[in-house]
Order: sequence, then C-alpha cells, then structure tokens
Amino acid sequence: MKDERKILDEVSRFVMEAMQKHDSGHGWTHIERVVRIALHIHSAEGRGDRLTVELGALLHDVGDHKFEAHDGPDEIRRLLGGLGVSSSVIDAVVNINQNISFSKGMRPDPGSVELQIVQDADRLDAMGAVGIARAFNYGGFKGNDIYDPRVKITDPPLLAGTSSRSVSTIHHFYDKLLLLRDLMNTPTGRKLADERHEYMVRYLDQFFREWNEGMDK
Repeated sequence: MKDERKILDEVSRFVMEAMQKHDSGHGWTHIERVVRIALHIHSAEGRGDRLTVELGALLHDVGDHKFEAHDGPDEIRRLLGGLGVSSSVIDAVVNINQNISFSKGMRPDPGSVELQIVQDADRLDAMGAVGIARAFNYGGFKGNDIYDPRVKITDPPLLAGTSSRSVSTIHHFYDKLLLLRDLMNTPTGRKLADERHEYMVRYLDQFFREWNEGMDK
C-alpha cells in the first residue's frame, strides 16, 4: 500500500473532480467540512480507525443518486484497490458510502464506529447556519419554492426513511433537518448538534414572523 498521505491526496483529487457536477452545497467544500468534523469527532471519541474515517468522509457522496447515475461502491473499490488499500478498509469505506444516507431511516450497526462518526459529521453539516445555506442553495439548484403556505407543515414531521419529497425548502426543515439532532450516534455529535439545532429553530421563528408580517391587519 502507498503512503497514507499519498493515498488521501489522490483520493481527494478524485473526489474534487467527481463533485464538479454537484451544487455548491454538496460540492468539494462540503466534503472538506465533513472530513474536518469527522476527524474532530474521531479524536474526541478516541474510537475507530482514522484512515477509514477520513477515506469514508472523502468518499461518502460518490455515486449520490441526486446527481449521479453510476455505482458509488464500484468506483470506490476500483479507486482504493488501485491504490493498494487493504480489502478490510475498502469494505468499511463502501459500508459508509452505502449506509450514510438519511433515507436509510435507521441508526447504523453499533459495531461500525467509523460509519457512526462519518454519518454524524455529514448530518452536522446539514444543520445550523451552514445547513440553512446548503438547504436553500440546493432548493434553488432544483428550482424548488422557498416556502409554499398552501401545504401544511406535517405535524408530526415525516419520519426518517420516508421517500417523500419536501414541497419546499422550509418544509424540508420539518421533513429532515429538525430530526437530525435526535439521530446523532456519538456523544460528541450530539453535543455539536444541540447548538446547530437551536439556531435552526430560531431561524424558522424569524422566517415565519417575516413571512406573516401584516397578515393580522
């Protein structure tokens, strides 16, 4: 196997190229943030294999069905196999890629610490100020409404694992983003999620105050 730093550099170049067709909220800067958060959680928790966490974070969006038609696991196996990465690490990275998505609707296998860490990092990047920016960026990319007041906010919100498409970006908060805090796997992830969750709640309060301004007159 090549030197780990060289492997990570080559994988980074591959991912940077692969993400060019994604919107900016799911592009290379998203990957960089997920890598940083994942490594922070790994260090704080003191568990899991660092190389698997970093490779899993780098490659977690390869083959994302929102943007790509090709098979992510096959690409990952070709890439990492060609770099001489061990089959056990490749299997673990593929497991992350296949099971990280919110649409899976369940917590990962408690035995897969690396998946837990990378999933927390990815979900944290969907929360807070950055998460809000990403949500509206993707909504604009897809041509979605900011908010459609004709459609009632689901109460209770949709459960993780549903395939329903949010009717607007604001609905997406209730269908997904506000659920993420309670889906964190690690103590560090939960701690980081608390602040980001509360920020989103405050944002939505302000949004609806402004949206409804003057309606009671």
